[in-house]
Amino acid sequence: MEEKVSPIRVFGLNPYNYPKFRGKIIRLYLNAFTTGGYAQYIPSGSAESALDEMLRNGWGNMAFSGDELAGVLIALPLSYDKEFPRDRCSQVSVETSVYIAEVMTHSDFRGKGVASELLESFLQKAKDNYTDVVIRVWDENEPALSLYEKMGFKKLGVELVQTKLSSPGKEFEMRKIYMKYERLNH
Repeated sequence: MEEKVSPIRVFGLNPYNYPKFRGKIIRLYLNAFTTGGYAQYIPSGSAESALDEMLRNGWGNMAFSGDELAGVLIALPLSYDKEFPRDRCSQVSVETSVYIAEVMTHSDFRGKGVASELLESFLQKAKDNYTDVVIRVWDENEPALSLYEKMGFKKLGVELVQTKLSSPGKEFEMRKIYMKYERLNH
């Protein structure tokens, strides 16, 4: 018998309401990025400090199914992405663009439209305030790449290589692809 999933409800996330949901968001972050076929090792303290830093200046959306936090999207002004290759992306105005820093879905809710709901809601609001929306994604994460392309993101033709951990003390290189949302209407 298939498990029934409650409808997804999307709410805003900002520096003011983040403290109320911080624990749930940290647990979601660790679940989303340390489980499944695209998992990496992230120490709990690193997750906490990364999220705290993003939410000092960022905002986004939270998706709930019933009382469960199913997913979160966090965005920042693109100027906060210190690794963005400005010199190779002249078609993107850093000063007027937004960067989707994280899209995370709890493993229990993958493939159920949570990330799509988060993105649709966010993109609807972004069109009023930004010229461009940029995201970067691990080149091996085919489900994410497919979703972003389906939603209207196009590869910018620039990559970034980051060193991540597959387990404590064991490093690997993660190649990230920058993508730009192509359907933003002004």
